[in-house]
Amino acid sequence: KADADEMKKKLEEAGAKVELK
Repeated sequence: KADADEMKKKLEEAGAKVELK
């Protein structure tokens, strides 16, 4: 489903924010 892709995208964005910090 698109839900899984959307959740994965959110997790990747969250991970990127953590790495920048």
